[in-house]
Amino acid sequence: MADRFYSVEFGAKAKTSVTESASTTAGSDVELRITYDATNNSKTAAINAIEAIYNAIVEDTWPPV
Repeated sequence: MADRFYSVEFGAKAKTSVTESASTTAGSDVELRITYDATNNSKTAAINAIEAIYNAIVEDTWPPV
């Protein structure tokens, strides 16, 4: 599989704060894995999935239970 990991620390907002790598980053506050060769994947599909995660965090209680 062709995975890419995007890692960032809490409080970061700038694109330059995001680390993109081929493997997981130990100790990151937030990490997202995208499998580029997954069926039906595209840039739009990845953004839609991220928006779904965003909506779930916004709409659910915090911290998650």
